[in-house]
Amino acid sequence: MTPQRRMYVHVGCPKTGTTSLQSALWSDRDQLATQGLEMPLNGPGEHFYVALALRGMLDHSMDPPAAFEILDRLGDEVRQIRSPRALLSHEVMAPAHEDEVAQLLGLLSGFEVHIVITARDLARQIPSGWQQRIKQRVQQPYPEFAEAVLERSESAHDFWINQDVSDIAARWGHLVTPDRVHIVTVPATGTKVLFERFCGVIGIDPSSLDIDAARDNRSLGAPQTELLRRVNVALGDRLPHPRAGYGRVAKRHLANRVLAAQDGPALGLPVHLRDRCRAVSTGMVNRLRGQGYDVVGDLAELVPAPVDAPGSAGDAHSVGTDAEIAEAAVQALADMLEQRDRDLDRVQRLRSRLHSSPQGHGSM
Repeated sequence: MTPQRRMYVHVGCPKTGTTSLQSALWSDRDQLATQGLEMPLNGPGEHFYVALALRGMLDHSMDPPAAFEILDRLGDEVRQIRSPRALLSHEVMAPAHEDEVAQLLGLLSGFEVHIVITARDLARQIPSGWQQRIKQRVQQPYPEFAEAVLERSESAHDFWINQDVSDIAARWGHLVTPDRVHIVTVPATGTKVLFERFCGVIGIDPSSLDIDAARDNRSLGAPQTELLRRVNVALGDRLPHPRAGYGRVAKRHLANRVLAAQDGPALGLPVHLRDRCRAVSTGMVNRLRGQGYDVVGDLAELVPAPVDAPGSAGDAHSVGTDAEIAEAAVQALADMLEQRDRDLDRVQRLRSRLHSSPQGHGSM
């Protein structure tokens, strides 16, 4: 009997190397096809729209009309797949509810669906989670955020629906057998091991991918992130939507281009919270054990090292001094002035080209 074709659905977690993985996979899409794996639709942007559509988050004021038809297109393209394996990947799918999961799996009929979850320890995810929220216009100070996460307070709900691996596995795995839920742990040793583990799950030779060329979702330094938080406070009710004007100028320009280019110390977890973090992490790992999931790596990698262990975060928890934050702001302003000058030069060149063209003079 011909084995059933497989559809791998990679749902996150966010900040677990997903951007690097997706960048490398899409860049080598043709190479993947020669190894029997297809990726439906056209790039990570369309997989992002799949996630938004699935979760009811599309917005007519900012998303293109085609995004509202993306699930129909996905169903059509899935029916055209002839390869033995296919992959759908976006971390925004992680928080999906069970009925939304069922909706997606209904579009994937004819495939044996496998769920892939990439996971990192919470001592790394809590600082990363705060930074991601600051990029979404949140104003919450880091110490307050970290406390809220470990207390599992209501204000940290959005963090946990994206990062509680046991909960994500239960929601996404409720319609498939446990052996079809693959949990890929992300060690502290770098991207290469993650690629090897992930490619092993989806049946791809990792050496065929250009890992070095993969785009990374580069983290900001601690002072740079705190600077952006203070900008969020200063904005008040201006640029209110994280995916519209704010996303364009604050996230993609100020954060991802200007501030990401600066050197700054990484943010860690406050030392006084690490024992609590280890306890919370151990509880999550214990909920995963015995479920029959396919663990690629070691669940022990999801428990942060003790404070005195080699490579532990130590005291790297400060968001920076006022002087460091001011220096980041001055450098950012200088870079933005330079960019503004380049932009004005480009506008002037375009105007000159327009005025020198026959159409610019009203000629037929």
